[in-house]
This record gives sequence, C-alpha cells and structure tokens, in this order.
Amino acid sequence: MQAIAAANCSAKTRGGGVCKNAPVVGRTVCRMHGGHAGRPVIHGRYSLQHRESLQAKAERFLSDGNPGDLTGELALLRALLQDFLERFPEGVNMPMDAIQSVYFMAGEIGRKVERVGRILNSTALTQAEVHLLQARLADLVVKYIDDPDKRLAFVDEAQAAFGHVERHSGEGSFIGRVA
Repeated sequence: MQAIAAANCSAKTRGGGVCKNAPVVGRTVCRMHGGHAGRPVIHGRYSLQHRESLQAKAERFLSDGNPGDLTGELALLRALLQDFLERFPEGVNMPMDAIQSVYFMAGEIGRKVERVGRILNSTALTQAEVHLLQARLADLVVKYIDDPDKRLAFVDEAQAAFGHVERHSGEGSFIGRVA
C-alpha cells in the first residue's frame, strides 16, 4: 500500500494555524518550512558553482602584476555614471532619488581620482628629485669618465634610454656639467 502525500504542509504559521502550502515530494513540510533542507544549494551566494567562479576571479586578480592600478575601476565608475545619466532624456526633470544617485556616483569617482593621484604621486619622482638625480649623475660622469668623447657617448645612450637630454653647454645643463 502506497503512502498518500499530505495535502498540506504540517508546519504551523505564526498565527497558530496550519500552513496551506503543499509539502515537497517525499516530505511533510513545504519548501518555505524546510522541505528542501539538506539539499545542496544550486544557485545564489552559497552555490558551489558561484564559489568556483569567485575563486577563479580571485586567482586572476592575485596574479595581477600591477594591483595598485585603479584606472580600470575609475573607467567603470565613469561608464556607470554615464549609463545612468543616459536613462533620463534631456529636458526632463530627474527625480530626487536619481539626483542623489548621481551625487553619490560623482563622489565615488572623485574619491577614486584622488586615490589614483595619491598612488601615482607616492611612486613618481618629483621634479626636484629628477634635477637632483641629473646633477648627481653629472658629477659621477665627470668623476669617473675622463675622456670627453666617452662622456658624450654616455649622454647619447642616456638620452636614448631616458628621453631628451639637453645637448647645449649652458650652465646647469647636463652637457654643460659633463663636458
């Protein structure tokens, strides 16, 4: 003789009555009262597939050679703001919640720009440091390279490697210091 499935969930409601939902097949309670309990999560935050996807993304970001580069995030924020603004036709007033969203997004963009600037400034040489480096390099060239032709050859190689180096012999110029 086959067991007949219960017509209603056997769980009680907050009001004290019996739940009117149908129970999950093979169970005595509905899905809302735990009928699927013990079953693996197949979607959402805790699913295996989602965890594997997140792990792959995390590994990709961990292998990033330049993790401090936030230009991608800045571009994404700007694109999201532009996309949001395009939802409102010109001449139509924005609702207050949309204006607040734009204000929030613009603030996030500003904070990201400041952060990118701080990162770039913390790793870049200042103009004073570049001048000091050039002066020190010129002193070392004069100290260790006696031949003026070799000095000029050094300057040519430095120019090829690091960009333009002034070639006139005025006071304060690189050539003026090494010639």
